[in-house]
Amino acid sequence: MAEAELHHQSATELRALIASRSISSRELLDHFVARIERLNPAVNAVITLDVEQARTAADAADRVTTAGSPTGPLHGLSITVKDALAVAGMRSTGGVVEHADHVPERDADAVALVRAAGAIPFAKTNVPKWSGDLQTFNDLFGTTNNPWDHSRTPGGSSGGAATSVAMGFTSFEIGTDIGGSIRFPSAFCGVTGHKPSYGLVPTGGYIDRIDYGLTEPDVNVHGPIARSVDDLELLLDILSSPGPDRAHAITHRVPAARHDRIDRFRIAVWSDDVACPVAAEVRSGVEHAASVLASLGATVDHRARPDLDADACLRLGLWLVAAATTPSLGDAEFAHFERLAAEPGLPPEMRNTLLSYTGSHREWMAQDVARTRMRHAWRAFFGNVDALICPVAVTTAFPHHQQGSLPERTLDVDGTTRPYLDLVWWTILVGGVYLPSTVVPVGMSREGLPLAVQVVGPYLEDRTPLAVARALRSALGPIPLPG
Repeated sequence: MAEAELHHQSATELRALIASRSISSRELLDHFVARIERLNPAVNAVITLDVEQARTAADAADRVTTAGSPTGPLHGLSITVKDALAVAGMRSTGGVVEHADHVPERDADAVALVRAAGAIPFAKTNVPKWSGDLQTFNDLFGTTNNPWDHSRTPGGSSGGAATSVAMGFTSFEIGTDIGGSIRFPSAFCGVTGHKPSYGLVPTGGYIDRIDYGLTEPDVNVHGPIARSVDDLELLLDILSSPGPDRAHAITHRVPAARHDRIDRFRIAVWSDDVACPVAAEVRSGVEHAASVLASLGATVDHRARPDLDADACLRLGLWLVAAATTPSLGDAEFAHFERLAAEPGLPPEMRNTLLSYTGSHREWMAQDVARTRMRHAWRAFFGNVDALICPVAVTTAFPHHQQGSLPERTLDVDGTTRPYLDLVWWTILVGGVYLPSTVVPVGMSREGLPLAVQVVGPYLEDRTPLAVARALRSALGPIPLPG
């Protein structure tokens, strides 16, 4: 099989090739390693390799295949793993110098689940420090470049993961997402990604601070990044599980999609908003997706909105996300944010963001009550529609910009200077209230960068946005990929 026909196959297709013995697990692994050796220097996505242990596992998987023994749904698929997730026996750093030589003794929950299903971890992919940026760079491994334009970011924090999927270095990846860290890289790299409903996938073993892994941060989820929507659903089935401490008493069963045909879906379209305008091409991408779904017979509504103040929803979500990431701040960084928040003349939005890092537990509880009211508004909204199509970010992949803290940076959007944190308006709008979201590419910009949308669904009804995303991708045809 020609290389181009193999490395861009979906995980589902690769699994079928292994099962039919058209390719061995060892051959697939060696194929990925060869691509990494040749192409990774330009993008810097893969930062740790453990090939020998993986070859031993692949050879064992091939013996099972040859014997005709029962196998798992991911049997023999070699994968890279985001460096924010612990992998037993493999260096896992979280993107920080403090963990430069850290080798965990046990897998993160999500890694353990895919390994039990037959996947073979063989490498780690780059992340920003503590997964705390919308770009991917750190002092240990440097900068990861967008596979479509090396002068631009692949997004963050799962930038190395999405780049690895786009470049054909892995069968699939597992990302993490608290403010858009699955969704930005999937959109910027032109692959598919699914941010599950909060609480659906266990998140133990997430390297977000020195003493990581024992608690599950608010808002944060772990979910799949892949080359097809079918892969996303396959992986969601495997990842949807209670944590190890609950598995003896709880079972997760994700309900079927609300409808079995796209022409029965009611879909709301929210392509732009005065509170956070998006680039013209981003808006056009959302409108194009809406027109495709309408042509397939779906009922498309451009006016339906949840009964809430969207900008207030964003501010609340941003506060909660910042509060959830506070434990990863060092003392010096924490003090820096305290000083910034006290400076006179600071814009109110920036001050509120900075204050969220230093808020009390009483303040957090008050914000959580406010979020619950907003979740009720979203629940009522999804009583009238099945899914929402909206932007992922205000712009496509942007040039590397690493100076200053997140609240201090700015961004150019169609010639207008915008706060850097405007990037998370659309992702936190839905993620902060725990909703599932599937990201799929819908075209390319004039500059040759992927355009994408997020399909948002009701809480714990993850198969509904996946079904809409599948119909959309089926109508649009194969996903173009670099390399």
